[in-house]
Amino acid sequence: MRKRRAQSILEYIIILSAITAAVIAAASSLVTPAVTTMFNDSTDVITNKTGVFRANMGSSN
Repeated sequence: MRKRRAQSILEYIIILSAITAAVIAAASSLVTPAVTTMFNDSTDVITNKTGVFRANMGSSN
């Protein structure tokens, strides 16, 4: 009886691991583009604000 119980628990662990891996793979394919877009937008805002700041300060750089 004990051996069968351990086998059932192991089967559940394997299934749960497979589901977890699938969820992580799906989430990373959805999250990565969003994070990349967020960083690119932030870079653009910082670059534009730096240009405005330099123009207002009379910098020739």
